[in-house]
Amino acid sequence: MRTRSRWRRMIATAVLAGLALTGCSTIPSAGPVQNGLPDLEQAEQYIQFNPQRPITGASQADLVAGFLQAGSAPADDYAIAREYLTPAYAEQWDPDYGVLVDNGSRPYHSEGDRSGALSVSATAKVDAQGLMLPVEPGSKTELRFEFEKIGSEWRISSAPSGIVLDTAMFQTIWSQHQLYFIGPGKVLVPESRWYLIRASTATEIVNALIEGPSERLRESARTGFPAGTELASGTVPIVDGRAQIDLSGAMLSAGPAAASEMRQQLKASLQAVRAVNGFDLLAEGTAVRETSVNPGGELLASVDISNPAVVVNKELGNLVTGQFKKLPEPLDTIPALDARSISLSHDEKRALVLGAHGVSLVREEGTDLIDNRPGLLSPSYDLLGYAWTTTVDAGRTVRVTAPDGTPASIAVPWLTGRRTVALRVSPDGSRLAALVEDDGGSEILVGGIVREKTGQPLRTSAEADALLWAKGRPVDFDWVGTMRFAVLSRADTATKVTRGGLGTFPTEQGSVPGGSRISGGGSSAQIRVLGEGGGLFAPQASGWQRVKGDVQLLAKRG
Repeated sequence: MRTRSRWRRMIATAVLAGLALTGCSTIPSAGPVQNGLPDLEQAEQYIQFNPQRPITGASQADLVAGFLQAGSAPADDYAIAREYLTPAYAEQWDPDYGVLVDNGSRPYHSEGDRSGALSVSATAKVDAQGLMLPVEPGSKTELRFEFEKIGSEWRISSAPSGIVLDTAMFQTIWSQHQLYFIGPGKVLVPESRWYLIRASTATEIVNALIEGPSERLRESARTGFPAGTELASGTVPIVDGRAQIDLSGAMLSAGPAAASEMRQQLKASLQAVRAVNGFDLLAEGTAVRETSVNPGGELLASVDISNPAVVVNKELGNLVTGQFKKLPEPLDTIPALDARSISLSHDEKRALVLGAHGVSLVREEGTDLIDNRPGLLSPSYDLLGYAWTTTVDAGRTVRVTAPDGTPASIAVPWLTGRRTVALRVSPDGSRLAALVEDDGGSEILVGGIVREKTGQPLRTSAEADALLWAKGRPVDFDWVGTMRFAVLSRADTATKVTRGGLGTFPTEQGSVPGGSRISGGGSSAQIRVLGEGGGLFAPQASGWQRVKGDVQLLAKRG
């Protein structure tokens, strides 16, 4: 974990000008490493604010409000925010603890002559690593403050660590980045982190790659950087648009395969950093030669899950630019199985089909019934060829069937006592997500999948993160790419769609009449919902448009 001192060393010196915004370029969230701004002086002009300093005679409530507003100005180690604190506490207060993101409503009440509390409606929390977790809607967080007189003026003598920002301000001065680690099957596994928008972002990202995945993902993915690796100078300077990544001597012990993995991690993780259009890898100042062929093989960076698959007129096919294209053998036999749900492999050579007699595996060699338990939920097919099946009342275990047909039960302890409606493996095979009922509402839980080097699932992480809450009873959900998901939930007579994901704020996206099934695809634009009367709906602006009728079944991929 990064240290407080290192965080402070990387604070960029701010040039403040009232509350005016300085120059800012659009920050991409995906895609290859692009050409950066040619004028690096312009590239350093990040969004900055100049909040008000304490005024003479400020009340305790005014001090708290001003102190929180000063969280928008990280310059000189939050120097303005520290002016609201007593000299002794100003040395103790730790702004690097994390960020509490709220909706901006912060009623304050006094608790005596020298203390008070702020009631905050939090929407998310960001920890010191930059990992964001949403907060359950409706919950309140009480923040306590204590005060002392310094001369004739009140100052804050005790306050919560970290800073508090409303959603709009947070998204203005912080940005989201995907860091990529290595999962089984040579797949790049993304992890979302949030960082202050400043010149040191590349340094933050490289340090995080060296440290490896977060605790929740640590048993599911790894970093290619050798143990003991550090940045030789502690920072990553940007020279003519190229990040200069100079690593310590431990890098010299890495073989060609490890060096190749590091390069692929860096390329994927730095692609959205502004003013960076490439990088140079060095070891103690000496350039590390890049070979034309990756010794360890190319890591899979994405999984194609774009075109929706549907059953129309008892035929299974893809919808490509609105046109139905029937799938070839053996998948063309699936509708005859009286399918209730279909999960296609990503290469479209195999499928899992939930029918009247259980879950069957359809492949070129034939069709085999792999799970005939009553009460089965829709199955999920992972990238490495393992079939995941469970029942409504299976509790904390899930059956995983290997490509050769061998079944095994693995523990999912975080499902204990939960009513599971749907279970889905992420497209990269690193995470397991479950849609569960939560006090009449819907909740998405996500945990890591722990595998052997061969890809065989062993268990999941001991705990899971709650990453989305939606109004209404759960109906269905699916992954949207490797980081997002979309949820169907029914409140009264409306079937609502809610989008969320790892490190993102959940958003409602209207309702679909009679929505019963949802498929995610590779992006939000490719989400499809099966509605009443066999209508297939696609997102349009903030609502939904019917794009096809007479659809009997909407399949999923994976």
